[in-house]
Amino acid sequence: MKQWFKRLGSCTKLGFGYVRVMPQLLYGAWHVSALPQPVVSIFGGSRFQEQSHYFDQAHQAGKELVQNNISVITGGGPGIMEAANCGAASVTSNGTRTLGISVSELGDEKPNMCIEKNIVTDYFAIRKHLLINYSLGFIVFPGGFGTMDELAQLLTLMQTHKLPQAPVILMGVEYWSNFFDWVNVAQHMGLIPKEHAEFVTITDDIEYACSRLIQHCKICQI
Repeated sequence: MKQWFKRLGSCTKLGFGYVRVMPQLLYGAWHVSALPQPVVSIFGGSRFQEQSHYFDQAHQAGKELVQNNISVITGGGPGIMEAANCGAASVTSNGTRTLGISVSELGDEKPNMCIEKNIVTDYFAIRKHLLINYSLGFIVFPGGFGTMDELAQLLTLMQTHKLPQAPVILMGVEYWSNFFDWVNVAQHMGLIPKEHAEFVTITDDIEYACSRLIQHCKICQI
């Protein structure tokens, strides 16, 4: 009987969790889909400071994309996310062109001041869904476990055809070189097909990254 009540409690807790998930998911989808299309997501570490080279690049990317009528979404926090949101918000436009999708109760990771609209969710899964499923391209700056989690899910969804193939540009050749070494080893072992290994591009050139995304978005809008 104890085991039965334990199972009942576990299922009840799960059920209440799903009750909380759906309104947050619908609310987020409503606001992200309301952004002027197309949309690009920018990922990266929250611990980068304003003096960082990557911070400057993320700011430039946000600005350049919005100047080319591409909306920008991020995880809404500090560091790379703040830089991208601030770059996007610095461009005068009609209506909101950038927003953040933050997760509640992350300690010192507070929503940044440049978010024109902030969506707060209790779940990382919702944040990732909204960042990934409404965008036509992605820039991934150096980051920690959270950034790697987002990158892994993004590539897995493309590999399994749950998401259309889109440019995934990794900024920082030195930072991502070990990741590419692993991709090459996995490819040679037959664990990653060659065409899937080509999902990602690595570069230090933010102008190239932006131009490739702009070109891809234009093609998708035709």
